[in-house]
Amino acid sequence: MPRTIKAAQFVITLEVAFGLVGLAITVGSFFASFDWLVLLVLVYGAAMPALNGWLLSRWSSRRTYLRWAIIGAHLLWIGLVVLDLALYSTVTAGAVFSRSVLDWVVIVLLLLPSAGRWFCRSAAGQAGDGAS
Repeated sequence: MPRTIKAAQFVITLEVAFGLVGLAITVGSFFASFDWLVLLVLVYGAAMPALNGWLLSRWSSRRTYLRWAIIGAHLLWIGLVVLDLALYSTVTAGAVFSRSVLDWVVIVLLLLPSAGRWFCRSAAGQAGDGAS
């Protein structure tokens, strides 16, 4: 596995871990205030680590569509950040980049040629030749 792929896998794992911590904080704030609008944040807070975790569990399949699904999911999260910032009229390039820097890192790492070569090979086809 190329280092760029290992780095992308690590960053996605880090995103899932941060998402679970954020989910725990959101659940705690809901039970502290019983504010039902916090449940909307809870849905978003649960969806991100769940989708990233599921995509991460499919990592060993090395299918091409998985690479593009991961890129699409991260673009979706960046779009949600832009929407959130637009609703509060605080959209700036710095705000968008700083709130989603890990998403941008994953996208750049998965768009590199080594990631394209790694994801276009199936894991079953590589099992017999000993090179990985």
